[in-house]
Amino acid sequence: MYIILGYDDIGNALVRNLSKSGEEIFVIDTDESALFGLKESNLHTHVADIRTFDLGALPEKHTIAFVLLQKNFKDNLTLVRRIKKLFPDKFIVSRATDEKEASALIENGADRVVQTTRIITNTFLSELEAAKIKRSASHLVSVIKTATRKGLAIFLQDNPDPDAIASGLALKRIAEKYDIQSGIYYGGNIGYRQNKTLVNLLKADLIRLKTTDEAQKIINAADKTALIEASIPSKNNILPAHAIPNIIIDHHQTDLHLVKGEFIEIVPKIGATSTIMTRYMRQLGIVPDSSLATALRYGIRVDTGGFTRNTTTEDLEAAAYLSPLVDVGLLKQIENLPMSAETIDILGKAIRNREVRGPYLISFVEYITDRDALPQAAELMIQLEGVSTVLVFGIDKNKVQLSARSIDSSVNLALLLQKAFGFMNAGGHANMAAGSIDLGTFGNINNKALSSVIFDTIRKKFFTAAGVDIEKWEVPKKLELMINNGTRN
Repeated sequence: MYIILGYDDIGNALVRNLSKSGEEIFVIDTDESALFGLKESNLHTHVADIRTFDLGALPEKHTIAFVLLQKNFKDNLTLVRRIKKLFPDKFIVSRATDEKEASALIENGADRVVQTTRIITNTFLSELEAAKIKRSASHLVSVIKTATRKGLAIFLQDNPDPDAIASGLALKRIAEKYDIQSGIYYGGNIGYRQNKTLVNLLKADLIRLKTTDEAQKIINAADKTALIEASIPSKNNILPAHAIPNIIIDHHQTDLHLVKGEFIEIVPKIGATSTIMTRYMRQLGIVPDSSLATALRYGIRVDTGGFTRNTTTEDLEAAAYLSPLVDVGLLKQIENLPMSAETIDILGKAIRNREVRGPYLISFVEYITDRDALPQAAELMIQLEGVSTVLVFGIDKNKVQLSARSIDSSVNLALLLQKAFGFMNAGGHANMAAGSIDLGTFGNINNKALSSVIFDTIRKKFFTAAGVDIEKWEVPKKLELMINNGTRN
């Protein structure tokens, strides 16, 4: 049985829904006319003044919960005290207007409190968010529809990851709905085996560009351009610096004053751009096929670290929507690939070459051909006891590639890397960031000396930006070396 003390619009809606469960319901209120229409067989009513009613007369033996719906807070508070005194083991749910009332009710024995103001506010916020998505989706479509003659050119971040690949494919699918031709382009490499497999299994036609001149030709040949998983031309993408994309969709932190375009959707609080694209597709009534659903679901999972970081309600809702559409066999093929020999070598170097300064760890893995092994190494090193912030870096052709992770809530990795290496060379999230530095920064240095110079430069810049006094740590290190040498001698 549920005993409801007080009856109004909320009580009416609650009774109508609870009565469907078949449980007995007992409603007490001072207004006889309000209770008049309640005729269900499992529903009992009683007219009484709650303040003087003898609660001991209630049929409480089989009561599941007391529900307090008095409009006056003091009446609810009094009821909580009386019920708790008479029936200390019974569950009590009460309404409240604000945090202050809720705290007082909990302190006096209520098991749960429902804040009406919060419910109304959250409902309005949810509706306003829906309106915002509807407006944004409409704006996005209006921009895409103008590319009727020469189509849409979709540019991904350099070395695109699953989130970028899936998001680019989703934008292409949206364009297809409106009969707009599009192509997907990227700079750098698709090196990580899972990413290569994802592209191959999806039979995705992604075109690799090597120079900004090639990108400029693509821009010139298209009606509209889009930039996905990046927001500023030439920063982690193949676009020339002077380009102004028509469409920008991203979820990384950035300086919004530097972002220019017709349609801009940058949502750092969301864990993956695939989540943003899934929301657009749902709003536009586009159901992704199993391959695209798999790519989007995988993109969300990877960028949120298996839903353990930067994960929001929006990410979980998108994943829940996509899950029934996923090709499970395809997903298993992508996720269960064996680790490459180079990845194992890089993990080994990351362990051997680590340098720890308090909670900070850096590791130089030297020359690499698979930059996607760096985040795997960073994920491994962050598990080291006593370490809360990690930077792993290596030399990939003509660039120094950076990958960082942090579990320290006081550290914003994106800002830390930008402070250390420059805004255009790094970015990401508070606990997961990356960067790429052109080797031209280091001048004309022969290969023999290059590794040493890079290690020393990156090391000093990172620790300095983090506020770590390197000299303070050098003395114990030298002392440790002396002790070890003495021991060996």
